[in-house]
Amino acid sequence: MDKSSGDEIWEDSFDKLLDPRPQQSNLNIIKKNVRLSYNIDTSVENSSHSIKGCSPKSCNRSVSISTPNYNHLGKDLFNCGLSPINRLQLDGFEDTTEKCNADKDAEPNTKKRGLIVPSKNQIDTFSKFSNQTNKVACASNQSNKIVGVVLKPGKWRKSLNIFRQTQISVLNESKKLESRNSVCQDRKSIFLNGLNKQNVISQQDFYKYCNQGKPLKFNAAYSQYKMLKTHKIGEGAYGEVFRYTPNRKGCKNDLVLKIIPIEGSIEVNGEKQKNFSQIWPEIIITKKLSSIQGFANIEKVSTVKGKYPQHFVKLWKRYDDEKGSENDHPGLFGENQLFVVLELHFAGSDMSNVIFLNSEQSFYALQQIILTLAVGEEDYQFEHRDLHWGNILIKSTTKKHICFKFNNTDLIVDSKGVNITIIDYTLSRITIDECCYFNDLSNDEELFQASGDYQFDIYRMMRNELKNNWSLYSPKTNILWLSYIIAKLMDSVKYKSINSKVHRLHINKLKELQSIILTFESAAHCARHIFNL
Repeated sequence: MDKSSGDEIWEDSFDKLLDPRPQQSNLNIIKKNVRLSYNIDTSVENSSHSIKGCSPKSCNRSVSISTPNYNHLGKDLFNCGLSPINRLQLDGFEDTTEKCNADKDAEPNTKKRGLIVPSKNQIDTFSKFSNQTNKVACASNQSNKIVGVVLKPGKWRKSLNIFRQTQISVLNESKKLESRNSVCQDRKSIFLNGLNKQNVISQQDFYKYCNQGKPLKFNAAYSQYKMLKTHKIGEGAYGEVFRYTPNRKGCKNDLVLKIIPIEGSIEVNGEKQKNFSQIWPEIIITKKLSSIQGFANIEKVSTVKGKYPQHFVKLWKRYDDEKGSENDHPGLFGENQLFVVLELHFAGSDMSNVIFLNSEQSFYALQQIILTLAVGEEDYQFEHRDLHWGNILIKSTTKKHICFKFNNTDLIVDSKGVNITIIDYTLSRITIDECCYFNDLSNDEELFQASGDYQFDIYRMMRNELKNNWSLYSPKTNILWLSYIIAKLMDSVKYKSINSKVHRLHINKLKELQSIILTFESAAHCARHIFNL
């Protein structure tokens, strides 16, 4: 790529481009106004807890590029926080702009989110690079659409929401988008059973599911003396996430609380509160998948009522002081506010923050991911549809083996010291008791225009595979995400030991699998090949 003084800054920033999302189709609605979680899932968002051999503070994520592995381009090529199109510096991108030289043609007092119309040479430079894709990415048949949002791949949605609120009127002429205050405010989850009947869940039905006759008192159900080592570990548009150790004998596992305000009239974090029908599918899917090794393990669901307990408020303030919260202060809730509380087992840190010992460890973690998806396919026609590396949690384990029940066979996989958990089923497609739950993305054009990481190629590849009919069951989408995960394991995750023979051996195994992964029709098909079933 030729360098000119006016284009030098643009070469370093094609890595992390995203784009906002538009409205969904108005079909039979189970969930409305769903905003996708900032970091990882329905259980733990923005987790930064280390596992054995992993220190998040020392884990400087390698910069990934739009399609996997351009080693010849150099590791620092895309290390810039400015959009190559609009020169936008956005929240959510690592602050590396000091490493980039300012464009000579730029205004000297350009604001952080100011919009600058790019020159023809700058757009041509971007277009030239956009066409450089490897064989895997070519399968997406993606269109070369120019977007001007620079955000972190995987964990991009909150920053995209901020961007939409402040700049969307500049970037998009559609006045409908100007009034939207949420990335996914209009996202719908669809429930299909026979003739598209809408499923409505009453409060009493929900209480019965929680084994309650009425809501529990919030302060009594989660009093401070029942919880040890409590701290806030993350947040989402609809609630707060806390980790704690239960103060009871025989309990060895830390639990995670996801606290979601519900059925209230006041907006929370710029969003309308969900009702019982809207949150029902998330709970049903999580509960069903909880029985399968490799999916989030839910302990229980409760409904509580009342003001936020003071010990939670203090933990919220501590988190806000240390990391800065984007959520509203929980003191805004009154005595009559209802909350749904999901209790899940703590499952570790997301893959982007883990330092593997070597590629042997990551290769066996990949086997766990493949088998988890395979069992989900066989049992529930499950497609994850958003399996970026932020939605894979990894925790250290002393168990030597992980057991799966697949294809009527007990399969035992070496753990190599790690245990994986797949999380966040917001975009997932699943069949439960002959009922299909899915998110209709057919009109979500902005999602399919996003670029900057192989993750966004996968969304386009899924749309092509499904022919934009998101109710279809096509487990090939799981294969597409497995190709993404393999690319991350080869090019983006951190390894402690890269010079050992065992590391080189398993890197070659990852390369071999990468070369054939797209020939499989499902994760189950891939699993049968790997384990000779």
